[in-house]
Amino acid sequence: MQKTIRLEGHIPCERARADPYFYLPFEMPVGARRIHVAFSYNDHATAPLAPGNILDIGIFDSRGRDFLTAPGFRGWSGSSKSEFEIREDAASLGYIRGPLFPGQWEIVLGLPQLSWDGVNYEAVVTLDVDEGAETGALTHAGSAAGPDLRTGFLPPAAQAARPGAGRWLRGDLHCHTLHSDGENSVREIVDGAISLGLDFLSVTDHNTITHHEELAAMTDLPIILVPGEEVTTYWGHANTWGLRDWVDFRCADEASIKAVQRFLAERGAMLSINHAKCIGPPWLFPGWDGYACMEVWQAPWRFHNWESLEKWDNLLQRGDRVIAVGGSDTHSIPPAPPRHPHGLAEPTTWVYAEPSEAGVLAAIRAGHAFITDSPQRGSHLSLWADEDGDGRYEKMMGDTVAAKVVRFRTDCEGGQGRRLWIIADGEPLDIIALDRPESRIEFTLDMSGRKYVRAELRGYRGNPSRGEVVWAMTNPVWVA
Repeated sequence: MQKTIRLEGHIPCERARADPYFYLPFEMPVGARRIHVAFSYNDHATAPLAPGNILDIGIFDSRGRDFLTAPGFRGWSGSSKSEFEIREDAASLGYIRGPLFPGQWEIVLGLPQLSWDGVNYEAVVTLDVDEGAETGALTHAGSAAGPDLRTGFLPPAAQAARPGAGRWLRGDLHCHTLHSDGENSVREIVDGAISLGLDFLSVTDHNTITHHEELAAMTDLPIILVPGEEVTTYWGHANTWGLRDWVDFRCADEASIKAVQRFLAERGAMLSINHAKCIGPPWLFPGWDGYACMEVWQAPWRFHNWESLEKWDNLLQRGDRVIAVGGSDTHSIPPAPPRHPHGLAEPTTWVYAEPSEAGVLAAIRAGHAFITDSPQRGSHLSLWADEDGDGRYEKMMGDTVAAKVVRFRTDCEGGQGRRLWIIADGEPLDIIALDRPESRIEFTLDMSGRKYVRAELRGYRGNPSRGEVVWAMTNPVWVA
């Protein structure tokens, strides 16, 4: 038998200011085996910030929607889908298959943008129900839901590789698939990364982890696949990597994002602020402390990445040891039509690590990383420190030196015709013109009163009148 529930109404503009999430409750009967939701609303905006309405959609089952724990979370598609379905054995991408527990379910509407006169919405819920199902035949502790797509584990802990113990691995820490608003399947994105020679890839779909199951089935491929989630709020986006647990995105103030920070810290995971620039969307939460990483470079350099770089350097100057990472934020690669000027691995994050998921994550946490414009070695840049003066350069980016006078070394590939910037505490100490494809520059610094030293490779790209761009940048060597 089929049952239809129509949920419709009006949300005034001021409602979104009070709370950006709006819930539509309905009753799931005993014996339901399929739910299909078709959703529509008036006056669609053609693009973010264009006039009109933008509504997102997701759903919680009768196990509850409490913030952070939310045992009833069953999926989210944002504004990328106008319909979805869930069955015990299958579900639309971004949604979790499994039993349709009886009781009160709730569709959640996200309200990122409403017209001044509000929005009219309609959600048509169609349920396939077995006739004659016994009352109470299925409870929350009832039949198995198939693979558990809500919770999981962190990979085994690993120490960051020391010089000589690991190797340079290149990867992309930010991309999307059909599980959220991307245009490609998980396999297409992974195959694209392999074709570029990447050693690791993190797929970070928005507010869902249903793509993790597909990644887990690709262990035979020659690439390290790091499951991720882009925690996508209306005050900013942030990535987390390596955690198999779903992370709640319904943050509307500083207290709630801090609660997410604590949730991740308890599980040994990191949270990385994404694209903190005017076209990010930007990071609008008032507090900037407590974040392990920051996406300092997203998409080609000229897409306002200098804003993110300035914000990051300001954090370093005030003493926050925030690790810089890069991510392409790719939403489409061939054969899908292009959606953004974001190419996979543009930019590329390089880490000095043991070749495993745990090794990659440990290297990021340690700051043993630099960022380049592409996965090719044409702009390779690393920074090393010889703290004890024995000529061995036993420390690298992300490490701390305690000596008053320290000898440093930069190794650069692809530097011919470009300039190496040595930067300490936000100020360039030296700008060195490079005249060879490969360069090794050594220098000694008095570290008294300093907080950090880092390096950048800058040069022209295209029309010189547009100025220089960053081709590569390192994380800092910190000063004790």
